[in-house]
Amino acid sequence: MENESHRLVKKAIKGNKSAFEKLVQQHYDRIYRTAYLYVHNEEDALDVVQEATYQAFTSIHSIKNPEYFKTWLTRIVIRCSGHVLRRKNNVVPFKLCPS
Repeated sequence: MENESHRLVKKAIKGNKSAFEKLVQQHYDRIYRTAYLYVHNEEDALDVVQEATYQAFTSIHSIKNPEYFKTWLTRIVIRCSGHVLRRKNNVVPFKLCPS
C-alpha cells in the first residue's frame, strides 16, 4: 500500500489528474475529520476539504519527498481551516432595528 501511494504521488507530481484523485480518495476521511476538528461544523469542514484539495492540486509539484504527502496535505487542511475560522470571526452580526 505504501509503495502504491508513493507511486501515485509521483504520478500526480508529473501532472496525472487520475493519480491525484485517487490520493484524495484515499485520504478523504482523514482530511475531513481533521477539518471538522478545527471548524466544528459540517458545512465549513466540507468547504475546507474542497479548498485544501484545490490548493493541493495546484501545488502538488512542490512536494520534494512523496513519503511526506500525508503530512503535506494535512498542513494544507489545517491552514485552510484557520482561514475559514478567521473569515467567520470577521463577520459582524446584523440586526434590524424595530421601526
